[in-house]
Amino acid sequence: MYAFFLRAVTLSVLYFCLIYWTDVMEVVTLGGLIAGACIAGIGSALVQILVWKHGGSILRKRALLFVGSSCLTMDIMRLLPGYTVTDKFGALVLLAVFCLMVLGVTELTVKKEIKE
Repeated sequence: MYAFFLRAVTLSVLYFCLIYWTDVMEVVTLGGLIAGACIAGIGSALVQILVWKHGGSILRKRALLFVGSSCLTMDIMRLLPGYTVTDKFGALVLLAVFCLMVLGVTELTVKKEIKE
């Protein structure tokens, strides 16, 4: 359970920093940005649990996690009010960076869970 909360908080902070410090998309309110970051962090942590419990090869797990995180992030950008994408190519790059950070955080925390 500790690793789940660690993943959720870490990913929420990373998502917040990515959106706040880049000019790829505009968010009208700070509360909307915080809500989106929390949803992205908790959702990505839940996707990580589902992917790792599902089993399979490590490459399959990483691919499923990448696709799941990207779909979740795109839904947040599309469905939450106040999110305006100003640069579509930049948004794709931002999405790829966030998904790679999700993979990195997963590798660090899942290895810790397996050792315990």
